[in-house]
Amino acid sequence: MTNLQVSDEEMLLHATAARELTAHTLLHLPHEACGVLLGTDAAGSIQIEQFHPIRNVAPDPLHAFMFHPEEWVKFCLQPDRLIGIVHSHPHSQPFPSQDDLTNLNGYGQLFDAYLICSPNKSRTSIIIQSYRIVHSTSLINPVITNRYSLQQTQLTIT
Repeated sequence: MTNLQVSDEEMLLHATAARELTAHTLLHLPHEACGVLLGTDAAGSIQIEQFHPIRNVAPDPLHAFMFHPEEWVKFCLQPDRLIGIVHSHPHSQPFPSQDDLTNLNGYGQLFDAYLICSPNKSRTSIIIQSYRIVHSTSLINPVITNRYSLQQTQLTIT
């Protein structure tokens, strides 16, 4: 398992978005499901108001996710509402994989929230884990490197 920072910060997920995320995740088992999160980040409090599914077009959807490009771009053109992304780990716990962390460096600058969900043992509901994307910069002369990591947060469904 990856070492993660843990924050006292709370992330809020609207109940309707949680229900839609649950239905989408369970519908696509055994494949990874994915989507975007719309909401606000005011005064350090992330409020996720909507979940929108995006088709997973990964070559191996059992073990990876890749957003359908046209569907993904539509949400990237709404940067004031795009607050994060979500995907499922249908065969493991909702903790970031090495691929998740590596890929984060390609789009971590776009949003603040990152959710990973996994089905419960009976596959009737899901476990959702929330993370805030953290940006850090390092200077290795003469190159400035931007890196992104995940900080685990408490998730409350409202």
